[in-house]
Amino acid sequence: MCEARRGAFAESLDRISTAISTLLKARAEAGVLRSDVDPLDVGFSLGGILLITTDKGLRDGAGRMLDLLLDGLRHRAV
Repeated sequence: MCEARRGAFAESLDRISTAISTLLKARAEAGVLRSDVDPLDVGFSLGGILLITTDKGLRDGAGRMLDLLLDGLRHRAV
């Protein structure tokens, strides 16, 4: 991969991570989501889910995986 493409990828990843981090932090401060979640973990998880939505036969599974991801992000009282 040439340096320009690598730089563009890193910049895009940084922007996505920052956006997800902002959303996670706001919802964690509101007591809705856990505060110990890495934004890149969420982004890569969403990316994986999006990959299978292109296959019509797997879309129901994608919905279940998204539900699972969102359930895992929610704050649980201990």
